[in-house]
Amino acid sequence: MKIALKLAYLGDNYYGFQRQPDLVTVDSVVRKALAQIGVIHGDFCYAGRTDRGVSALGQVIDFWIDEDKAKLTRPRCVNGRLPRDIWTWAWAKAPIGFSARWNAQWREYRYLLWHPGLDLERMHAAAALLLGEHDFRNFSSAKVDTVKTLQKLQISEEGGLFVFDIRANGFLWNMVRKIVGALEKVGAGQKDMSWFSDLLRPELNHGAPTAPADGLILMDVGYEGLDWQVDEYSRARAATSLAATVQSRMARASVARVMERAMTEERV
Repeated sequence: MKIALKLAYLGDNYYGFQRQPDLVTVDSVVRKALAQIGVIHGDFCYAGRTDRGVSALGQVIDFWIDEDKAKLTRPRCVNGRLPRDIWTWAWAKAPIGFSARWNAQWREYRYLLWHPGLDLERMHAAAALLLGEHDFRNFSSAKVDTVKTLQKLQISEEGGLFVFDIRANGFLWNMVRKIVGALEKVGAGQKDMSWFSDLLRPELNHGAPTAPADGLILMDVGYEGLDWQVDEYSRARAATSLAATVQSRMARASVARVMERAMTEERV
């Protein structure tokens, strides 16, 4: 039988998701955990290849197992073998022929950008140009199969933190980060709408700037026919661990903020 799992992870400590020789990736760590439990026979398929530093809330993997071992794939069993920055929190029985990658109908990412002072209305106007089907060659490092359909691009802001929610039927390498990088240029007044609209003209071969990886999260992947069973215990354990991470990182960010302000104050 085939099982699908939803994974969440913080990307800081990994060289991306995909397995790489002699490097610690999310794939290699999850594969090791499943092998230790004795439920995996070879490779598994995954919904999206996230780069180094990128995090995920709704990454999906699928793999074949013996039916009598199905209970060993439940999130709380798998989590016991995973480090504290990777969690599985939901599972589903997948039909024969299912592929986490090829059966995905859409993927949704969120990007968090700390940049007080950006013009939200200018970014909204630019973002509207991207909705629908376009050739996103200038928003990617890829140069083939570059026509995609952007289904949603929402931007909100609170206290200088800008949140970009982007959904499409597929994404190119660095596409989300380049969209955010280009919108940031427009919001900062460094580029105008003409420059931005020209990015949708692949024949001009203009490159969009790439936002850093650490602000990106793979939020969810959409499928038909999967009945996800959420493990509330595993979600609660993950939330507790994440709360401790938030506390630690907020403290470090606050220290840097205090020092920044001190360095910019006028002194006699």
